[in-house]
Amino acid sequence: MKKLWREPLVHFLLIGAGLFLAFDLTQDKRPDAASRILVDPSQVEQLTAQFKRTWLRPPTETEVARLVESYVRDEVYYREALAMGLDQNDPQVRRRMRLKLEFLLEDLTAAEPPGDEVLGAYLQQHPDRFRIEPRLTLRQVYLNPDERGNLAADAEQILAELRAGAAPDTLGDRTMLPDEQTAVSTSQIARTFGKTFAQEAIALEPGAWSGPLHSGLGAHLVLVSGRKEGRLPVLAEVRAEVEREYLAQRRQQLKDLAYRKLREGYEVIIEPATAPVDPAGAVAAVAEKEPAEK
Repeated sequence: MKKLWREPLVHFLLIGAGLFLAFDLTQDKRPDAASRILVDPSQVEQLTAQFKRTWLRPPTETEVARLVESYVRDEVYYREALAMGLDQNDPQVRRRMRLKLEFLLEDLTAAEPPGDEVLGAYLQQHPDRFRIEPRLTLRQVYLNPDERGNLAADAEQILAELRAGAAPDTLGDRTMLPDEQTAVSTSQIARTFGKTFAQEAIALEPGAWSGPLHSGLGAHLVLVSGRKEGRLPVLAEVRAEVEREYLAQRRQQLKDLAYRKLREGYEVIIEPATAPVDPAGAVAAVAEKEPAEK
């Protein structure tokens, strides 16, 4: 036994075992990262700030404890749901995850504010988006087709009276539509009287009664007393709108580019759909085979 104690190998094994035991005793017994929920001060501050925005006051100590416990409960349920695979094959979860990733990509692809040269070029490339519409000042006399046996003849007669100087208020039928509109755009006219009416009204020569023009409610005799032609504005007039649309388009382009790059990492296989079976055809095929099998 004394000889065994003198062996260097035994000394080495005993020292190693002692070091291993000491290390094991002094090491913190911490759970795996997957089962560890850390609520640090920044998380508490975030919960507190959210409470303040909702209730317009700081939370009490009891309420802070409840907020933390609610956060922990959410985290426990979330992790357990992931472990059970409840996120799989759920279209709502897939859609939410896609939206979150798209928001993240939008933040990562945020474009620098464009200069006037870039915005000016964008304005010239998309004039219809920013064109100022023509504006009309007009007066109308309404003719109700339900109250007139011969609408065309009545319209012709009243139009002649208007051109002769008759007062518009004394002619026509009652309506909830406005009798007059001042400096209104063609889109505003279309919302009131309809698209066809607006297209016909913009083609009228100012200064003379014309018509009838038709809306969904009936016929109208119209006097255009003023018109301001549409035009493409200079950049200074619509800079905010042009910048907003330019940045929106630029972000979408960068998001599409990011998606294409991500998609390159996947092999996409689209299997063709199987041809539907025609029951009648299947029965006929069986009937054709039966004589041969006998």
